[in-house]
Amino acid sequence: MLFSAYLQNAMTNTLTVIGNYLFGWTVISLAVSWCLALVYPLMLRSMAESSAERASFFTLIYSLLAPLSAVFALIILSLPELAFPFISEHCHDAICSPHTLHMTTDTVEGVLAVFVVVLMLSGFVVLMARQLHRSRRHVKTLSSLSEAGSASYLVVESPHHMAWCAGFLKPQVFLSSGLVDVMDARQLRLILAHEQTHAFRRDNLRKWVLQWVTIAWPRGRKQRIRQNFSNYSEHICDLVAARCEKGVTELAQVIETLATCNGDASKPMNSLDHHRQQRIAALQRELHLQQGEGKQSYVKPAVFVACSWLIATMSAIHFGHPLLECLSR
Repeated sequence: MLFSAYLQNAMTNTLTVIGNYLFGWTVISLAVSWCLALVYPLMLRSMAESSAERASFFTLIYSLLAPLSAVFALIILSLPELAFPFISEHCHDAICSPHTLHMTTDTVEGVLAVFVVVLMLSGFVVLMARQLHRSRRHVKTLSSLSEAGSASYLVVESPHHMAWCAGFLKPQVFLSSGLVDVMDARQLRLILAHEQTHAFRRDNLRKWVLQWVTIAWPRGRKQRIRQNFSNYSEHICDLVAARCEKGVTELAQVIETLATCNGDASKPMNSLDHHRQQRIAALQRELHLQQGEGKQSYVKPAVFVACSWLIATMSAIHFGHPLLECLSR
């Protein structure tokens, strides 16, 4: 009986601590996310001279700073001797020495707050798992309805002109039969080089990660960073295709064909023309940067990301300790 009571008490305490730290991680992540979203335009300035490859890398790292900063902050907050130089002096009753977070769930409000946060995080985990499962099932279904065009791609029977990469963990390239029929061998090589680069880089997985880690960002900034990241991915794949065939003119022709036919029939022609011009101009810029990209192209964003992480972590420690103790009362 005594052992059973001890075990039950230990499990309750462990679950309480886990719930408290999940609550703390969520609060800090939300606060840091909003701060990073506000200074995202400065991040864009630091990448003004960077290639799409480097801009894509630093953008993904920047988007991960909020959850990572929250983890580091909570680790340091659990070690009072390390945390207290960054925290203003305060006391809990007679305890004024360095201490761990005084987060209590003795009140109804405290229990409810922790319960809601844990429930919300559990819901997010379930949604993420469902998306991964649906993606895998979607690729399997497409594969079963497709014919092998070669070892590197599958052909889906459709009169439309389509080429895409599907799947998160094991991406697969698909081409429509309508596209295969109208493209010559060199154009197909360009298209495959583009889509296989998406698969090799696992761009779908990267976009999925960025989508979730920026879910708490304000709507405008969230849409902006996601669109920019998607554009970087397209520019990288266009560049690889151009390098493979060493023909920017041919690639521009393929981009024009796909932009006109790949599900964009409902869009105005001036919108299509603008999109094509932007994509071709971006490709020309990438080719130019590859010839003479300087150190500033990665030093500036690297320094900005490092400083952002350091400031975010220190701020989370300084403000997070009193904030979490206040919210848990």
